[in-house]
Amino acid sequence: MKEFLRGWKFKILVCIFALFLGFMIYAAMAAGAASLPELALRTITEPFARLSSGISSRVEDGLDKLINADKYKRENEELREKISELNRRNINIEELEKDNELLREMLDIVTENPEIKMSDICTISARNFNDVFGGFTIDRGANDGISFRDMVVTKIGAVGIITEVAPNYSKVSTILHANVKIGVRTTRANTIGIIENDILYAKDGYCLVSYIEKDADIAVGDIFVTAGTEDYPANYIIGEVVDVFGDANGLTLRALIRPSEHLSRITDVFVIIDFTGKGKPLNE
Repeated sequence: MKEFLRGWKFKILVCIFALFLGFMIYAAMAAGAASLPELALRTITEPFARLSSGISSRVEDGLDKLINADKYKRENEELREKISELNRRNINIEELEKDNELLREMLDIVTENPEIKMSDICTISARNFNDVFGGFTIDRGANDGISFRDMVVTKIGAVGIITEVAPNYSKVSTILHANVKIGVRTTRANTIGIIENDILYAKDGYCLVSYIEKDADIAVGDIFVTAGTEDYPANYIIGEVVDVFGDANGLTLRALIRPSEHLSRITDVFVIIDFTGKGKPLNE
């Protein structure tokens, strides 16, 4: 070992180390470091400084939350109230747009049928889920001019009749109901029949038209509308023929009708409270 330390190889290593050390010192000073001890001290203490800074920041955040908890709670409550108010405004705007659309529909109906008088918009307030025929209750009644047996419609077509009236609500039996009997005709060939429903078809959402002449011109795809009587105005769509078959007596035909409206999905309707010829026999 003594020989190695005295030898020329060791001297070369010392020279290389000294040269390398001198280069590092020069680079540190050129980069702006005040001194090598200071650079070494910064290297050693920097991790502790970062840790201390992080702890201090978290402590400050914690103290801020603790001291200003009531303030932040009030601000959160105010923000929630503002959000709720905006949501209420959006709902009100949507309701107004919906009402305006329904009013436009009613205006279109009245324009196309100037002889009729419509109720204001009626909203379905309840559905009778025990009724296989899909009956429902609307939020208008006698105080709004509605009376027993008035026809209930949408822009698309007829959906039922009034079967019970109170001052501020009415009950509706749909065109699927077994007790609803309305005279109808086809738009293509003017083939006449009467809605006379059967629960076997109604539970699947179909109307049944009976008393069609055996040799009548009727086919799948034909459209039935109200024929017009002293009780119900004419030309309101009932639905489309999906099947035609003979009656059990062999003397007449029956037609299965798909209603023009999906009765379980409607939410608003109108009631025809008056029309030209209401209550008067057709031969008068």
